[in-house]
Amino acid sequence: MPVVAPFRAVRYNSQEVSSLADVVTPPYDVISHEQQESYYAADPHNIIRVELNKKRDSDHAGDNRYTRSAEHFERWQEEGVLLRDESPAFYLSETTYTDAEGNQRVRRGFFTMLKVADLHERTVLPHEKTFTAHKEDRFQLFKAAQANISPIFALYPDDLNEVMNTLEQAKDPEPLNDFVDPMGLPQKLYRVGDPEACRRVKELMADKVIFIADGHHRYETALNYRNYMREKHPEAGPKALFNYTLTYLCSMSDPGLTIFACHRLVPQLDGFGADDFLALAKPYFEVRELALTGDVEAAKVKLTEALAQADEMSNSLGLISHDTDKAYLLTLKQGVMDSLSGPDVDGPLGKLDVVVLTHLVLEKILGLDNTARDQEHTIRYLADMNHVLEEVKSGRSRLAFLLNPTKVEQVQAVAEAGLIMPRKATYFYPKVLTGLVINLLKPDEEAEGCRG
Repeated sequence: MPVVAPFRAVRYNSQEVSSLADVVTPPYDVISHEQQESYYAADPHNIIRVELNKKRDSDHAGDNRYTRSAEHFERWQEEGVLLRDESPAFYLSETTYTDAEGNQRVRRGFFTMLKVADLHERTVLPHEKTFTAHKEDRFQLFKAAQANISPIFALYPDDLNEVMNTLEQAKDPEPLNDFVDPMGLPQKLYRVGDPEACRRVKELMADKVIFIADGHHRYETALNYRNYMREKHPEAGPKALFNYTLTYLCSMSDPGLTIFACHRLVPQLDGFGADDFLALAKPYFEVRELALTGDVEAAKVKLTEALAQADEMSNSLGLISHDTDKAYLLTLKQGVMDSLSGPDVDGPLGKLDVVVLTHLVLEKILGLDNTARDQEHTIRYLADMNHVLEEVKSGRSRLAFLLNPTKVEQVQAVAEAGLIMPRKATYFYPKVLTGLVINLLKPDEEAEGCRG
């Protein structure tokens, strides 16, 4: 059964930081080099210096991006830029945003410590494959900072909305924070420290299954770090903080929950264009040309609508290429996926567009095996279709494959079946902020309940 626990969050001191918008960021794995530079310039105390410190050519064992992250984190606590709350609490979060159809929505979730459980226990279920390099990177940061700087984003079933109703009724009247984040999204954070509400939330969560939405690398790293710390501190009990990890939990029934597609760009296919690919793909797909006229936004709207309509018939993908102004709609022919077998296409996986793209297009047609797909220079992953269109038009990528979003119920079905989607099968939006709340992993402290 999943175990959640209130915690004493480390948060920015409003007396030392003029605006939270200048110091928080999205998660590390969606930050480009250009964005990293802009966050560095925004404020000398921006969390980027801890979460994603810059590499230097002179880095060595005693001075590297991880030691510098830890030094910033420790110094900011000593200077009072970061303060730790005096008593444990859950932290209720509200994020307001505009969806792809132009509607304003609010996603509600809460920050908690989640007890780390081995994957075979089936308490916390993943749905995506991970990148080896990312896990090693996060492990080095865990060890250096001894803290969860950014949270995992996870989902739980709650059709009656009992957990969030409990938190809403018990939250402090005034928010701890009320600001517009660097992405232009209004954010509110409330403290919930009422002992009875904390007890009720822990009770309600105890019979649920947790589905990882974002942060698979961080969860696997939390497992590795827990095992590492258990060996280092055999005297520590099961409630030691390193047995937990910072998590943002959102109900699967929350009306503000949104998943975007994560498209694939193939940068290094010199001399290979749309006609070359289509000649290989036509045995498997019905192909329809789409004339792209107007600006990038108009092209995005046309492609999005065409993909959604085609997907009602069969699995469908979009293709754009640097060597043509046309786009192509690829609709899977009946029975094609039946010719593929194995755990990567079993059960509900075989019904996913992203699985068709990964195992039929990238692997079978283009010959990019799992090792190749693990390399960022081979495949790039972008959720913003405008950015994808611009990258291909500029020639920075030769081809791009466009996807419909994976649905929440598909994520649940795959995870419950014990199966794993390809990397970056989902892009939950908005991303959960890094730096809003931080969780310390001190080996000499234990999780506790809310105090009366």
